[in-house]
Amino acid sequence: MSNSALTRESVLVGVLTAVVVPVHQVSAQQFLGDGSLGYTADAWRVAASGEWGLEVFGGVTLGAGLRLTFYGGDPRSYRNQGTTTPGLPATLSVEPAVWGVNLMVSGQARLQGPVGAGANIDLAGLAVGPSRRSGTASLEPARGSLLLYGNNDRGSLNSEFFVVVTVSGHLQLRGDVSHYVVGYGATDGTSRTRYLRFDSVPFLAARWRF
Repeated sequence: MSNSALTRESVLVGVLTAVVVPVHQVSAQQFLGDGSLGYTADAWRVAASGEWGLEVFGGVTLGAGLRLTFYGGDPRSYRNQGTTTPGLPATLSVEPAVWGVNLMVSGQARLQGPVGAGANIDLAGLAVGPSRRSGTASLEPARGSLLLYGNNDRGSLNSEFFVVVTVSGHLQLRGDVSHYVVGYGATDGTSRTRYLRFDSVPFLAARWRF
């Protein structure tokens, strides 16, 4: 399993571990709107999300909602996750352009004063985007997205590790690293397979607490 896959598992474990906080400790509920941009020289993604958050004992906030992400970048190498053929080799170069909307969960803890840390991860959803061709292969973004760990993942899924600073009663600024996977389904004649690529990009984000 790739290092990126292990990191994505760590995000999920960290978020779900926080869920064991007893419900009777919940102190406040809030709606969170968030926008983020992650970028490197050859890979980028932008995202907007809305989620309901629960402030619980010890400065921990748990959340769940929907996230819309656009994944783009220069042509990159995607790995075949099924059977290879002459037209569907072990790797293909693909220029990604994928929109994904997914159910997400998150966890965040206050560390010291206005500074906190947290993580979030997409669980399942849908993806769309333009078709691509590579050699004789025709590629389409995998329509269904589902977190199944590492190379078993389906579709396109986003996740983030972050440090957060509370600027005011409503505004928070976030940043650190976003790990994500983009998936394509490929056909060549009667042969079919799927291709995945994991990427990590630094990101910055702003969140508004309503």
